Amino acid sequence: MRRRTLLGLGAIGALGLWTARPRDHGRPHDAYFARLNELLRLEGGGIPQLVIDLDRLDANADLLVSRLGQRPLRLVTKSLACGGLLDYLARRLSCTRFMVFHQPQLNQLARLFPNADLLLGKPLPAAAALAFYQQLPRHLGFDPSRQVTWLVDSPQRLQEYAELGRALGRPLQVALEIDIGLARGGFPTPEAMGSALQHFANSQSLLQLRGLMGYDAQVAHAPFWVSRAKALDESNARYQAFIHAAQASPLWPQAPLLNGGGSQTYPLHGDSSGPLNEIAVGSALLKPAGFDSDLLKEHQPALWIAAPVLKVLDGALPYLEGTQALAQGWNPNRQRAHYLYGGNWQAEPVSPAGLAYDSLYGRSTNQERLIGSRATKLAVDDWVFLRPMQSEGTLGDFADLRLLRRGSLVGRWSPLGLT
Repeated sequence: MRRRTLLGLGAIGALGLWTARPRDHGRPHDAYFARLNELLRLEGGGIPQLVIDLDRLDANADLLVSRLGQRPLRLVTKSLACGGLLDYLARRLSCTRFMVFHQPQLNQLARLFPNADLLLGKPLPAAAALAFYQQLPRHLGFDPSRQVTWLVDSPQRLQEYAELGRALGRPLQVALEIDIGLARGGFPTPEAMGSALQHFANSQSLLQLRGLMGYDAQVAHAPFWVSRAKALDESNARYQAFIHAAQASPLWPQAPLLNGGGSQTYPLHGDSSGPLNEIAVGSALLKPAGFDSDLLKEHQPALWIAAPVLKVLDGALPYLEGTQALAQGWNPNRQRAHYLYGGNWQAEPVSPAGLAYDSLYGRSTNQERLIGSRATKLAVDDWVFLRPMQSEGTLGDFADLRLLRRGSLVGRWSPLGLT
């Protein structure tokens, strides 16, 4: 009797274990991606593509405008690093202000947008700033003394930029990076900033102070013991304390620039109660996967990596071919291995549903392996779609960007170069 009971319990346990196995997550492309798959089979040229959905981009831009109201916008170019994309958004959003993070791109933007207002989003070495002036054509009609604002984060860098201004014999416009809680550098306290300003107010420096820049990404990720509302209040209070200290300096301008925000927190700055008079936004317009949050839930993903399928095989692994039937029986999502043209992107597979990277096999830049079930119905020369984790750095990985409008491919844009 005891043996029979044990066998029965064993059978029940085995059945329970079997019913707990992974379910089949595979699905074919939905209508949106099925149409894009069809287009790329005809017009994709057989190599990986980066696709921007212009209809979704427009919807995100309109949402941004509705949330910011009258607050001036500055487009963050590292997340939108494409001349055509920046021009399109600048026209749609009536925006001529750009935040730049890379010296070669600073020179490109001066050529592409000769009337632009360019603010550095990070402090560059003085040698990189010098390279900008050396590489700037004289015939552009672009005036760096009015149209470029360098970011300074320390007394040492203030000194270096002052020496650069003297060497060039021209004024340099600067904004001060302030730490309002992110702990990523910048002047740590209003007192430290005030002391640096006092030193340069008494010197014969060619530096011209334009204002402040403080980034508050930490507010979007406030821990559970600090509410987001409290984190925002604390960040704004720190910013206001820096403003108060800066106002004591004779260098403080009559109409200062007070830049801040960012894609992760811009919805919190829609009203006029905070200290900012300019909001920086970039990634929210394309909404890569790293920007999925409750604050951006109404924004739509508008950027896809598309890669052709080179091979569709069973999901066998080297040295474990004999266990393939058991592995497939346990996990139907290992039934097929799909090898893509290219790979190792910072991106997550999104269509067909149920595809995943094979952690047992590893990643590949040349032929990425994605596992999935038969239910995906993928065949050789079909396309797989992945959603980048971020647009920053991704746009420059592709020779051009394909533009999708109302279910048709309507053009191409070239990304900004890195050199």
